[in-house]
Order: sequence, then structure tokens, then C-alpha cells
Amino acid sequence: MAWLYLLAYAIAALIVASFLYARWNRGVRGEIHVQSTLSPSGSPRDDLPEQVLRSAPTARAIFELDRIELKLGLVTERGTRGPAQMAGTVGATPASTASGVVPHAGWSERTIIGPLRRGPVLAAGWKLTTSDPLGLFSNRSSSTDRELALVLPRFTSLNRRVQVRELEASVAAPRTGSGTELFGVREYRPGDPLRRIHWRSSARHGELIVREFEPPGIQMLGIVCDPAPPSPDAADQIARLAASEAWDCIRSGGRVVLWAPGVEPTHRSEERNIWALLEWLARYPAVDEDATPSRPPLMRDAVAVIATADARLVDALETVKAQGGSVRGWVVGDAQPEIDAPTQQVGLGWPV
Repeated sequence: MAWLYLLAYAIAALIVASFLYARWNRGVRGEIHVQSTLSPSGSPRDDLPEQVLRSAPTARAIFELDRIELKLGLVTERGTRGPAQMAGTVGATPASTASGVVPHAGWSERTIIGPLRRGPVLAAGWKLTTSDPLGLFSNRSSSTDRELALVLPRFTSLNRRVQVRELEASVAAPRTGSGTELFGVREYRPGDPLRRIHWRSSARHGELIVREFEPPGIQMLGIVCDPAPPSPDAADQIARLAASEAWDCIRSGGRVVLWAPGVEPTHRSEERNIWALLEWLARYPAVDEDATPSRPPLMRDAVAVIATADARLVDALETVKAQGGSVRGWVVGDAQPEIDAPTQQVGLGWPV
């Protein structure tokens, strides 16, 4: 009977050793990073002034048709481990990497993804499978989907009369002044005329608030986008045209607001921020179903970029016309939406 006790002790010891061995062999994790961007000829980056490129919110502004170099890495915190494998998709492209041994310094592989399409680039469905050198155990874990990059729409100047050499001089924002159009409100500063005090806002905030007016002649352009483009290709073309209109307006000293019926417009603080406008267009026509229906923003002039007609869009354009503003439009594709404004029909190819 003694041998039965010895066998039981041996089995228990094997279970404990196996448990400790399996725990010891864990500690490998996967990483995905964007290392660099490869841009083809004709990228908007080629025509942007250096000071505008430096103001980009990320180190790598990524545009349509760019390629990105990814670093797929396996990292261990407990010394040499392995083997390990991870696989998933980046955008619509499958990607994977594996190594028989993951050293303490880590292991990595680089791969090129692209050309990219406008919109978020998601790392989705990534799974990490790890084992031990003896092949006794394996562990599989999944990572949360995340956004690796945001691909901005391509754009170009639609106003050929503006020369490239004028770009550097025209990107400086105008200062608010004493024109007739309300620019906004701010706190009172010594020396501000008392007639500019906004008494209702002052009472609400408990401090003196004054009106600020913009210099006369500054363009305030509203770009109204189709809320439901019929295809992804049409949505891409609408985003490119809207981005081009925004760039022409900003570099000539104007301000821009982007809006689509059912979508929140860009914020007033972003009216001269080309990167914020491009990000809005990169995510267009994303609609938050739970959001409160948005109202048209204030627009002095308006450009409609559409592929279909929407009653809310038409009403917004009519409001601009009734207030004396100018209205024109771009029509993408073969549809013939009826809007009471001069329009230009374009296809889906770029440049137009």
C-alpha cells in the first residue's frame, strides 16, 4: 500500500510543478505601433506649408493612399519565453507575427499596410497565443479593438488663382477687431469700451463679459455635407471637396464651419484649424444615433457638397440666402438633387 501513497504524492507534486511552470511561462504580451508613413506623389503634404505641418496634432499626418509601416512586437517581462504568435487585422488587411523564442529584450517585425482609405484604421480581432518550450501548455488571449490611426481626406486648391507662394503668408489668423460682425464674447479687460459689455452674459457669469467683433470683410463659410451619401466612394469624394473648400477659405483668411444634417457641426474654436476640420471629415458621415439632432450653425455664405437632396440641408441653404449670403454647390455622382443654387457636377475620380 505504501506505493499508492508515493504515487499520490508524485501526482500532487506533478500538478503543483505544472501549475508553477505554467504560471512562470506567462508574461508575454503583443504590441502594435505605427512607425512611419509612406506618401505617394500628389499627397496634400507636398503642398502644405511647413508651419502648418508642424501644427499637426500628431507626429504623422496620414492621408488617403498613404501606406503605414507597422511594428508588430512581442514583449516579455520575465526573461526569455516562447513560442508566441499574434494575429488580427489592421483596417481590412490581415496581419500576424510569430517567434519561437521571445528574448528578454523583446522581438519585433515590421510590415507595410496600405494604400489606406479615408477614416479610422482599427486594429481588430487581435489574439495572442503563447506556449512553453516543452509544448505542454498554451494560453490564448484577446485584445480590445483600438484605433491605430486616422486617415485624412485628400484635398487640393479649387481656386487656381491663389499661387502656392502665397500659402505661408495667408495662414496667419486675423485678429478680432471693431467690425460689425460678432466674433464672440470674453471676459472684460481694462480699457475695453463700456458699450461692448454684454450685460446678460455678465449677470449669468457673475463677472463683466464683453462682445468681440471681427474685422469687416472676413469670410465665414459654412460647408454643408450630404448626411447620407449613397456609397463609400461618394462619401470620400464629398469629404475631399469639402476639405478643399475649407483649405481655400482658411488660407485666404476666412473661417469655416462644417455641418451635415443630424451631425454635430465643428466647434467655433476650430474655424481656422485645418487639422480639426480634416479630422471631422475623416470621420464623416459618422452619425451618433443617441445624439440630439443638431441645428444648422450660423453661416454667412454656404457651399453644399452633396450626392442627394435632404430637406434639412435645403432649409439651411434657404436660410443663408434669406439673410443675404451666397450659396453654391457641388453635386457628386450622377444624381440630380434639386437645390436652388449654382452647382457643379463631378464624378468620383480625384482630382476633379
